[in-house]
Amino acid sequence: MTQALNGALPVSLWLFLAMLSSISPVTASADPGLLLELDREHYRVMVRDLRSGEAGPTIPVVLGSPASPTPSGSYPLSWVILRPSWHPAPDAMQAGAQPEAASLTTPMGAAKIPFAENGSVALHGGGDPRLMGKAVSAGCVRAGDGDLLRVIAWLDQRDALGAPRSRDDHEIHRPFKRPARMLVR
Repeated sequence: MTQALNGALPVSLWLFLAMLSSISPVTASADPGLLLELDREHYRVMVRDLRSGEAGPTIPVVLGSPASPTPSGSYPLSWVILRPSWHPAPDAMQAGAQPEAASLTTPMGAAKIPFAENGSVALHGGGDPRLMGKAVSAGCVRAGDGDLLRVIAWLDQRDALGAPRSRDDHEIHRPFKRPARMLVR
């Protein structure tokens, strides 16, 4: 049986409460992070720093076609990938498309930010300006390379991205240092 202090609380409970009072809150969890919000009705991505309230770039995009719609939901973001490789969807492979090694000229464009379907759906570059505002992709969100690089530079200015990590496949991965989400509505 546990001894009680002054007959009120067991000693083990007093020790537990004393331990809790010495624990500091984690400051990273206080950061509400960054939000990339995809407005499917208006074919645009808007970026916001939820900590400062500052609005970032708003960029036009291409969405998934009715046959392969861009999924809705809220998705945590882990990486920005520069010089992404390309792995075609099965229907593109059947039509003769072949995977492409990491470069600035794959159908992914200069960069991608994976967000859904275990990373197979992404906000990526390579978007044709003539297709902006249309639903014609295989589910991904396409942006112009310049627009997507402007978003990435804005994120970088807010200390949201970690150091670049080169991989054996020549892609360059930059982890998010701050919490970040893609909200697709």
